[in-house]
Amino acid sequence: MLSEKFKLGQSSIVARHKNRTKSFHIFNKIMNGVLIFLYRIYLLPLFGLGRKIVLVHTVGRKTGKRRTTPVLALWFYTDKLTFYIARGKKAHWLKNILAENNNEFKIQKGFKRKKVKGILITDAEEKYKHLRFYFEELDEAQMIFGYNKKKHGDVFETEEFREILDIIEFLQIEPLKKEEK
Repeated sequence: MLSEKFKLGQSSIVARHKNRTKSFHIFNKIMNGVLIFLYRIYLLPLFGLGRKIVLVHTVGRKTGKRRTTPVLALWFYTDKLTFYIARGKKAHWLKNILAENNNEFKIQKGFKRKKVKGILITDAEEKYKHLRFYFEELDEAQMIFGYNKKKHGDVFETEEFREILDIIEFLQIEPLKKEEK
């Protein structure tokens, strides 16, 4: 069933990642650099953006170099910090995490740095619940997907929603416990 009301807006972030134009790639790379710089001088955490934007520190799977990427991190219905990945499994930082031993990596959330473990949500029903929660409860759905609850209504059984579900990924974060000696 195709929704006449809801179409994935061409200006939405998911559509831009799906199309992956050169201009969007350049814009994304510049914005990531700016966000990383503002985070490292503690300006973003100071203004509270450290609650939604997290720096992910990984090691390149091919080069072995340290990589830093700003990622949108939200609290979903599971009460676990979850990364939303618009590029899906094409995201290089996700590939680096999955190539790492036990999916362990470091994050910086606000002023705190932690070593964590990432668990990729692979179950289709669980991904559906996460995406539905995103659409119903979180205000970012307007910017990320071009979805407006009042304008579009219930779109959860449409082809467009299922298409989005196939594109994106969710990575749940669990903090690693320090070993006691």
